[in-house]
Amino acid sequence: MSAFRRKSRVGFVVIKVSVGGTAFYLMRINQKWKDVNFVGGHEKDRDAGSLEKTARRELWEEVPPIRDFTDFGLRPLTQRLHYGPIESRSKGGEVEYELQFFLLAMDRSPEALIRALSERTKNIWVAESDLLIPRRYRVSGLVKLLEATIPGGLQALPYSSAIDLDFMRDRILNFSSKQIGLALI
Repeated sequence: MSAFRRKSRVGFVVIKVSVGGTAFYLMRINQKWKDVNFVGGHEKDRDAGSLEKTARRELWEEVPPIRDFTDFGLRPLTQRLHYGPIESRSKGGEVEYELQFFLLAMDRSPEALIRALSERTKNIWVAESDLLIPRRYRVSGLVKLLEATIPGGLQALPYSSAIDLDFMRDRILNFSSKQIGLALI
């Protein structure tokens, strides 16, 4: 174990929708690590020390259609959490993380956002059951961290919208099946 550990601050956005009563999450494929994780990333100087600003900026970068929506907010799901130290697969060495999770809350149906997502994106819709018992792809350890942090786990998290998207079931499932190849490469 090294005496010096890098520190990193990260913000994540949880996007949870109901499709016929089944919870789906918009996740991000990380081809480098061969896993899926929540939308989000590392703090930059322009975030001015705010993990909420970090999460919002990462959301705009990773889910570009969200820029066209003004009626959403980010609600804190957790306080700031400490995670690690863990071995960094990308940089080598141990890293201690300070992170926070936020829920994307939409006042209207996310239908337009879902329709605007490109098939060339690294985003994928993942059923909650596939996050809790991974079968099709590797799931980031941060999913397990959120599951353990929230009383009642992922199932207790509120939805991003009160509207059930069963009428979009085929689009969400087809979108995910096209993206799954990226997760397995």
